[in-house]
Amino acid sequence: MIKLVSIISGIMLCQCVLAEMRVWTFKDGKTLEAEFATYSGLNITLKNKKGKIVKIPEVQFSDEDLEYIELLNPPALDVSVSKTTEQRTYPPTYNDDELPRQTFYTFTVKIKQTSSKVYTKPLTVELFIIGDENAGDKSILFHYQKEQFYLEQGSASLFEVTTDEITATEFILVGQLRGDAYNGYMVIVTDSRGEVVAYKAKKEEWFKIADNLRTLPVGKTFDENGERTWPTRPRRFY
Repeated sequence: MIKLVSIISGIMLCQCVLAEMRVWTFKDGKTLEAEFATYSGLNITLKNKKGKIVKIPEVQFSDEDLEYIELLNPPALDVSVSKTTEQRTYPPTYNDDELPRQTFYTFTVKIKQTSSKVYTKPLTVELFIIGDENAGDKSILFHYQKEQFYLEQGSASLFEVTTDEITATEFILVGQLRGDAYNGYMVIVTDSRGEVVAYKAKKEEWFKIADNLRTLPVGKTFDENGERTWPTRPRRFY
């Protein structure tokens, strides 16, 4: 199940929770086939095959089941991304109209836990920085970064990571603006099972092709399906 948390200025943030039918084992040796429903206070609520809701005290569950419940209930997260921008041009030449211009970006991702319950399992954050061709319809993977982290202080937990400098370059070639320009970013947070806990992306389409983007070399162009492709050729002038 994917639960949508908010959409702000075209950027989507979601919290994703998955549950499945399984056999639960209690400390008295009894078992129950059911799926996880909710976890509130000191009680855990399950739903059996017939849809009946059963509320059971946390202390009755086995250690293995409690670990499963913790994995199934990752913390609520607030994901924010900030960037710094600096533009530079090359020294003047005989034709100022053809001066290449470079824009340098640095991004900082902050992941803050907003729920109170302590979560002891590792999380992984992936950051994708995506650009566009100036003279074509292809996109470019400017940057990809993957970091593992822990949030073990409840609502006081905060993880922060900053990228190296990322460069976008524009130039004139045979009278045509070429090079690339920054488009947006995508952040994906997953748990130790690889399940998505939260993501934030400028375009929903990027999240759908994330698996392909993970295999794409940085600096290469890709199409709408996330498949690697050749850059667009310059137009010919006769």
